[in-house]
Amino acid sequence: MAGDNQSYVVVSAVKFDSDTNQTLWSSKDWKVYLDDSDKYKIVTVSSNINLDGHNAKSSMMLSDINYPLDRDIKPKSSSDIPLAVSFVNFGNKATAFSVLVNPNPLNVNQGVIYALLLLCFLYILIIFDIADRTFASLLTATTSIGVLCMLGERPSLEKVISWIDMDTLMLLFGMMIMVAVLAETGVFDYLSVFAYHLSKGQPWILIFLLCMLTVTLSAFLDNVTIIMLMVPVIIRLTECMGLRTTTVLICVAIFSNIGGALTPVGDPPNVIIATNSHVVAEGINFPIFVIHMLPAVVFSIIAAWIYLFLMLRHKMYAGSEDQMRESIRNLMKTAAKFNAPTASEEQLRRDILNRIEELKERYRRKQDARTFGLQPATNFIETLAEMETKYKIKNKPLLIKCCIALSFAILLFVMNSFPFMKGLSLAWAAMLAAMLLLILANKPDMDAVLDHVEWSTLLFFAGLFVLIEAVSEMGLIDYVGDITASIIISVDEKHRVIISIMLVLWISAIFSAFVDNIPIVTMMLKLAIKLNSSDDMHLPLLPMIWAISMGVCFGGNGTLIAASSNVVAAGIANQHGYKITFMEFFKYGFPVMLICDVVATIYLLIAHGLFHWH
Repeated sequence: MAGDNQSYVVVSAVKFDSDTNQTLWSSKDWKVYLDDSDKYKIVTVSSNINLDGHNAKSSMMLSDINYPLDRDIKPKSSSDIPLAVSFVNFGNKATAFSVLVNPNPLNVNQGVIYALLLLCFLYILIIFDIADRTFASLLTATTSIGVLCMLGERPSLEKVISWIDMDTLMLLFGMMIMVAVLAETGVFDYLSVFAYHLSKGQPWILIFLLCMLTVTLSAFLDNVTIIMLMVPVIIRLTECMGLRTTTVLICVAIFSNIGGALTPVGDPPNVIIATNSHVVAEGINFPIFVIHMLPAVVFSIIAAWIYLFLMLRHKMYAGSEDQMRESIRNLMKTAAKFNAPTASEEQLRRDILNRIEELKERYRRKQDARTFGLQPATNFIETLAEMETKYKIKNKPLLIKCCIALSFAILLFVMNSFPFMKGLSLAWAAMLAAMLLLILANKPDMDAVLDHVEWSTLLFFAGLFVLIEAVSEMGLIDYVGDITASIIISVDEKHRVIISIMLVLWISAIFSAFVDNIPIVTMMLKLAIKLNSSDDMHLPLLPMIWAISMGVCFGGNGTLIAASSNVVAAGIANQHGYKITFMEFFKYGFPVMLICDVVATIYLLIAHGLFHWH
């Protein structure tokens, strides 16, 4: 926030007559505030300067204005310039600028329309299962670049690649490698036996234990990592108990998103919020973040559990046989692709064939159990004994090595939240742990490990990142932010805090349900800081920070592609032959999102609207 005495430069577009030495026309001034500290710093800012009333273009874009402090620059004289950029320095130091002028900026009105059409196109492809979601993502991303070119913006290949969030892809890739090696030990089968033993064969006790474990772990570890570890266990348990696999996976993914909202390290949007300089300046640290988020998260967990129980209490067994048959068919199609498998592919093919035989055996037993009217809890002792005999740890030395690597990863994840380890990202932590595991495991054939990586999921995220950044370039996100700010300004001053909380929360939630939450949290954070620093409003920052966090985290339950954990759960399920469709996730996830955001709204209005906790 600029101070009253802070130096600034006034930038404007002018029409100057060099013969008469007079300014014939000037645009509205744009103030660019300078850093008055003694430290050398380069800052990039941009703005649209409106040229309405001038006989040239209607607008132009000034961007990449980099000003290094404490540097001198000699002005270059020129004559007969019909339209020029004027700089007037109101500071005490000489300041140098590097200026890029775009006389034909992108038409925002058209850009917003095209952005909405592209998002609708992506959702139509995915919702109606017209194309595989990975192909749909890549197709829409490519189309978005074409639309940008049509609008006059031609991003370079370097810029397009920079739009891809490599940190997210590295995190996913590292954890996929670790999970692939861990699966060889048989620990997921063993954990499924342990969970079945704790539940006493009662399905809802089992689901409750799985969801609460996911919530707890997701609060302190990245929820994508937790989903990767939990999904293989859940699949084996649901197959054993005859439950509808995709429904249980959706429930666990939903609770991972809710649990991730609790702490600054639980979800990537929270990391962005907690590390912002303005947020840190407000004194928000780990304990304060947890204290303010805890009531909303706890009540959201309770409300979400009650809703899902009432909705699914009679549906957990429905369609489980159909899903098992579909899983067998999908796995057989996958196995048929290996007509002439290489050495690395042969092991994968054998694993798939073994799983097909296992599923067929389970399906036959389920048919027999249904014939004699047996329920999963009825034959609990027999089933548990069979599971304990069949599912054991296959490779204890490898399991110990995996535990060492996982412990190393968890240690790095926790240390990531400390200031002195700021340079260590979650992505590099996952990659370092994966490399440590590969060194310890001494795998002779890396191809066998890489075959278990969900490449389609990684490509889906890459395409989605490009699409969202392209949509942002078209002006959709800034357009929403400007509308939000104008609505808040139009409200009476005494109601602005309440209105700002509700708008920030629900805009964050709705957009996060349909657009990747990283650009959304970035946009809403900028909006909150702008509203806080505005001389006309000066709204408190803290309530808006909590509203953003709850909105984007709970909004991750809105659709299948709203959160990374949802996509990863669907990807791993697909490896096992189960397909989580967009509509199935939407049917359960979107109402939970609405319920959680209603709970968050009530909590924030009471805490900050009524009691002014901030």
